[in-house]
Amino acid sequence: MFPTSKTILLTAASATLALTQSAVAEEWGKDRHKGNPYVAGDMHNHNTCTDGSVAAGYSIDRAVGRGVAPAGGNNFDLDWFTLGNHGGSGNRDCRFSDTSANLPGQTTTTWDQTLGKTIDGITVTSLKGTPNGTGSNAKMWRWQSIQEIEYPVIANRTPVYKKVLIEGLEWIAPGHEHVDVAVITGQNPRDEGGNADKMAEFEYRFDRADTDAIGPVFGNSQNQVWPGKDNVNNSGTAGHQKSLAAIAWLQSHHPLQSYVIPTHTERQGPFDPSGSKGYNIEHFRDFNNAGPTVAFGIESPGHFAEGGLSGGSGSYGTGAVGGGTYGMSGIYTAKVGGLWDGMLGEGRNFFIYVSSDWHSRGAGGARDSFTTADFIPGEYTKLYVPNAGRFAAQSVIDGMRSGNSYSVNADLIGPDLVFRAKARGDDWKTMGETLVVRPGDRVTVEMEMTVPAKNNSPYSFNNPLLVPIGTKQPLNKPSLDHVDLITGNITGVIAPGAAGYAVPNAAGTAGASIVYNPTATIAQQIPATKMHREHRDGGAVRLRFTTTFTAGNSPFYIRARGTNIPVGTPNVSDSAGNPLLDANNALVSCTDPACPAHLEAVAGVKKVTHDVQAYSNAWFYANPIFVRPEGSPKLLVETNADLARRLGQRAEHDHHHHHDND
Repeated sequence: MFPTSKTILLTAASATLALTQSAVAEEWGKDRHKGNPYVAGDMHNHNTCTDGSVAAGYSIDRAVGRGVAPAGGNNFDLDWFTLGNHGGSGNRDCRFSDTSANLPGQTTTTWDQTLGKTIDGITVTSLKGTPNGTGSNAKMWRWQSIQEIEYPVIANRTPVYKKVLIEGLEWIAPGHEHVDVAVITGQNPRDEGGNADKMAEFEYRFDRADTDAIGPVFGNSQNQVWPGKDNVNNSGTAGHQKSLAAIAWLQSHHPLQSYVIPTHTERQGPFDPSGSKGYNIEHFRDFNNAGPTVAFGIESPGHFAEGGLSGGSGSYGTGAVGGGTYGMSGIYTAKVGGLWDGMLGEGRNFFIYVSSDWHSRGAGGARDSFTTADFIPGEYTKLYVPNAGRFAAQSVIDGMRSGNSYSVNADLIGPDLVFRAKARGDDWKTMGETLVVRPGDRVTVEMEMTVPAKNNSPYSFNNPLLVPIGTKQPLNKPSLDHVDLITGNITGVIAPGAAGYAVPNAAGTAGASIVYNPTATIAQQIPATKMHREHRDGGAVRLRFTTTFTAGNSPFYIRARGTNIPVGTPNVSDSAGNPLLDANNALVSCTDPACPAHLEAVAGVKKVTHDVQAYSNAWFYANPIFVRPEGSPKLLVETNADLARRLGQRAEHDHHHHHDND
């Protein structure tokens, strides 16, 4: 079944992004950073509709607003923002922040206190679906809060900020842990119209924490709007099959208007065939097979300030695959030859993304400058997607699907990355694209990036992780040490059931030793001192380098990462420059008199933990460029991109045909 009506209109808009913009579009985009080739956003965060600490509106205000919030605290001026709250249910009225947020005039408020009242222009008359709790524990199902709270909040704020605001979901996936999902079909908040009904329907049908058996009904009848829900197969292998059915539903109904991105994928250890946790590589392969234009990557951990004396960055304990995080990333992406390289070694459209997973500031309130848990969206992490001329929700999904995106922690680099390759002529290819070459061709790779003059760190003392090697680097001033260009051979897609499709996984540090692509290697390491350097206004520095590779007879990929950490920094990086287990950072003391009181300590000596650790150990990741010999079969990344183009053309044709028959 192919989407119709409003879905087609959105898809058609996606297919014509390059057309001349109207005056209305130009006016709409006036608040964006027009000069930047990429724009920053966040797709995974929480509010009091489930387990976050602040109101839905407050999270938007702080993420996309500018200057200082009226209630205190800096805003972070993101260009786009997706509300990505959990599925399930919640008993708090999410038009209010929780008492724990410590915001003036805000206190924990439950639905039983507010039913029938109009607050911020939104009136909730009843809790719908199967009754779920009583009194102060009476819960609203998430499908209802998506429709009646979060989306109206988005519609109210979109014309105020003139930013792209999207209603999404952190899907509690059957058989697994969590997945970021958005379905933008029907969402049209620019005109204070539209709805998030399709996002709500997905949550109702497929979230294992949503056990509502009724959902919305037609009028005063008992006739269900969304009949046929499977409320049984929610765990283990059967749950995985239900998750595949959910992805197939998106691929069938919303192939260009949705995404499925598993998040903090290592956190709960490997997949449990009889439980509900974890992922192995075969599950990501299954996802991509079931949803070639919707399931195209994974996301980094979030929770970047949770690291304590025993680890815990990203909320990863010792039982996580890998035993913790590495350079604030999970082992699946941080390890050269790891799971990500395994997926790329098949030539799959499988990319990586970053977001905040914002819940709270731990020991701090929402306005405090420090955090022992999470960063506010835009404060520490930025996911950059292309700055399409008529930037809209569809632009976000198109940019993510294309692979032309990159992920940055601590503003290590800015919104103007150039990462591209060519073999001859001017046929440059960038992230997510495929360069076709002749064997023996010289492949030229060019990278340019701006290191900003400052980031959002409240600390100006020197990076304590680098003090032992004599490097003075203030935490509020980003500094790039080097860039790694990582290559791996592409040997083709492994068929389900074939040898190597399913790979045994392991919890803890044993999971860090698993190699999925033995050909992956740091092919070149370029120190920042060897890059061409230009000083820009305000103290920013523009860095540029060009290098070459020689094409062989087999396809390969080139991906990039960069960091402020020199090779062989004790307790931080190994002799090749790979990040060590982040728990080792806590072995380093923070001895500057300005080291904050909330850092964890041993024998009274503060250690590099929490937000100081996060700003000390900064990385960026750029998605790959693929290279294949001419005459060889197209890679899966190419065929799936072709599929997306055909779907867009089909939608555009159907849209025009529909109007011709009006």
